[in-house]
Amino acid sequence: MKFTVDKNAFLEQLIPAMGTVSNKNTISSIEGVLIETLDDESVQISTYDMNKGVRAVIHGVTVDEPGSNIINAQRLFSVVRVMPDDDMTIEVNDKFITSLSCGKSEFSMVALPGSDFPNLPDLISDRGFSVSAEVLRKLIGKVSHSVAEADNRPMLCGAFFKVNKEGIEVVSTDSFILSKVRQNCEIEKLGIEEADQLSFIIPGHALGELTKILSNLEDQKVAFYLSRKHAIIKGENITFFTRTIDSEYLDYNRVIPRNNDIVIEVDRERFLSGLDRANIIAEEKIQGSGKSYVKLHVGEQTLTMTSVSVNGKVSDEMDIVHEGGDIDIGFNCRYLMNSVKVAEGEAIRMSMKAPTQAVVIEPVEKDEDFDYLYMVLPVRMNG
Repeated sequence: MKFTVDKNAFLEQLIPAMGTVSNKNTISSIEGVLIETLDDESVQISTYDMNKGVRAVIHGVTVDEPGSNIINAQRLFSVVRVMPDDDMTIEVNDKFITSLSCGKSEFSMVALPGSDFPNLPDLISDRGFSVSAEVLRKLIGKVSHSVAEADNRPMLCGAFFKVNKEGIEVVSTDSFILSKVRQNCEIEKLGIEEADQLSFIIPGHALGELTKILSNLEDQKVAFYLSRKHAIIKGENITFFTRTIDSEYLDYNRVIPRNNDIVIEVDRERFLSGLDRANIIAEEKIQGSGKSYVKLHVGEQTLTMTSVSVNGKVSDEMDIVHEGGDIDIGFNCRYLMNSVKVAEGEAIRMSMKAPTQAVVIEPVEKDEDFDYLYMVLPVRMNG
C-alpha cells in the first residue's frame, strides 16, 4: 500500500477516529487504525473498540499502490501530529514495515494486514431519520450529566431518545437527577417506514465521542439509522456507530412530581454563581468524611444558600420571586449545579414540596420549540 495525502486533511479525520480505539485490549488489531485505499482516489480509515466505531473517508489522495493495512492508532496519531504541514506519503511494504514521510521527515513502524481487523457491524439499515447535527449535539449536551456510569439497570447507563415527526425528546437519569429535553424540529424519515415513532437508548460511553463528531458537522444534517443492535450516524465524510442498549426505558413521566406547591423564580446566573461558591465548601473531604451539602433556605422573598464543613462555612443570599411556604432543603451541590448550568433562560422556576421530595427545575418563559425539565433529589440534612 502506498498513497500521498495532505497531512492536515488526514489528521482532521484521524482525530475523531481516535475516540473509538481500544486501549484495554490484548488484540493488537483493535488498537489500530484500518487504512484502506478506495477506487476513487480516496482513503478510508476505520477504528472499532467492539462497542463503538468510526469510519471516515479522505478525498484528494494520490494512490500509487492499493492496499489495506492496520497501523497502531496511538503511534500513528503521535507521528502525524508532529509532521510538517505538507503532503505526507504512507507506504507499507510486503514485510509490513510502514514508512511515513513528509518533507525531509520520515518515521517507520510496523503494520498488520488489513484482514486482521475485526468485522464491523452492518452499517446499512432501512429505518432512520435525518436531523440537524447541531440540534442533536445540543440535546445530548443537556442530558449527559445525568447518565449513570454504573447501575444494575443497564438502561440508566444511556440516554433515551424518542423521535417522531414533530421532533426529538431525550431523557437520562442516574437515580439522583432526571433530565428531560425536547426540541421541535424538522425530522425527515429515511428508509422503509415501520412506525410513527422511533425510540432507542445510546450508551453513555458513546455520547461523548458522538458529541465531538457532531460539533464538527454543525452546518450539516446527519442521517441517523437504527439496525437491530446499532445506531449509525452518517455525516458527509464520516460515520459513527455504536451498540444500543437493548432494554425498555423506565416510565419517567410517572416519577416527576406534579403537585409541588412551593415555587420560586431565580436569576439563573446569579444562582449558579452562588452554588459555585457553596461548592468550594461542599466538596471538601475532611479526613475520610463524606462531602457536605448545600442547604437552601427559602424565605419570604429571599433564597439563602449555606454550606458547612469542619474547615469553614459559606453563606450567600439572593432575591427571588416566591409563592407558597418556607422550606429548608439540602442537595448535593454538584448535582444541582450541573442541572442549573445546562438549563436555559435568564430565570428558572424551581418547585418543591418537602425536604425529602425532589425539586423540579423548568424555564420561567416557555419556548415553543425547545423545552426542558430537570428533577434533582435532595439529601437528608443533619439535625
